[in-house]
Amino acid sequence: MARFSATGAAAAGFGVIGRAPLAVLAWGLVILVTLVGPMVALMWTLAPQFIEMIKTMPAPASSPSAADESAMMARMMQLQGSMMGVNVISWVGGALVKGVVAGAVFRAVLQPDQKRWAYLRLGMPELWLGLVTLVQGVLFMMAYFAVVFIGLILGLILFLVGSAAGDAGKLVAGLLIALVILAGIAVLVWGLLRLSMAGPMSFVENKFLLFESWRFTRGQNGRLLGMAALLLLILIGLELVLYAVLGLAAFGSWAGIKATVESLQGQPPQAWLHAFWGIAAIGTVVLSFLGAFAMALVYAPWAKAYQELAASGAGKA
Repeated sequence: MARFSATGAAAAGFGVIGRAPLAVLAWGLVILVTLVGPMVALMWTLAPQFIEMIKTMPAPASSPSAADESAMMARMMQLQGSMMGVNVISWVGGALVKGVVAGAVFRAVLQPDQKRWAYLRLGMPELWLGLVTLVQGVLFMMAYFAVVFIGLILGLILFLVGSAAGDAGKLVAGLLIALVILAGIAVLVWGLLRLSMAGPMSFVENKFLLFESWRFTRGQNGRLLGMAALLLLILIGLELVLYAVLGLAAFGSWAGIKATVESLQGQPPQAWLHAFWGIAAIGTVVLSFLGAFAMALVYAPWAKAYQELAASGAGKA
């Protein structure tokens, strides 16, 4: 029977980072140049609008005039229109990053001898991977809304029936509604796991494969769920460590930040931008490289699981 090591696969990202740390840094540079950097730069140009809008907002206890409310709404609509550029960069850059960087992670696991250009390519495997990821996202949203819709109908029916039966009926209805919610979550997770190998399969076979993953993952839901749970625990643990480091850094520099903010009271938006551009620049770079390490940790387990399942004959019988 085809099988793979859930614990070994969950930690595969650490193996990628350990074997090719410079490649991971190169992925961070790609994320910085194609996604995070342009987004932050565009948002930086919109910061004066946002600061001006915040400064002109009426106090919570005041009663703004109709003219003030109209001006505030005009500023909000202007800012929302300007944010369309950020959304476009986020969508296009996000798709590019997922295809190219995720492809590099898959290549580092599945084709480790192709080290040139830090495993980075922009070819058909990356395009198929990006397309599969996009279709998976659309299918998930469709399934999510279908489950929510069915759950709301069942929950309403149970609530009405339980309410007619008194307090005891309400209690039973509440328990049944909770079970319906859990069942809906289980269905979504089950579907995601069954289609989870579509990305690695499309990448390796260089063609669009989606529902072929259903047969490939037959009998593997338990191991895939265990791998996903272990990966989630790893990510949560690393996130807590990161928050602790950031918290200590913020605590250590809080006095200086507070003094800067107080000195900027009443200053124009340009003064705020000039004061904090350094922090924003450092944050942009750090965020990009952290994103590269995170993508290695998230995508490598699925490639490793596919590699071991394919080697043991998954989907052939």
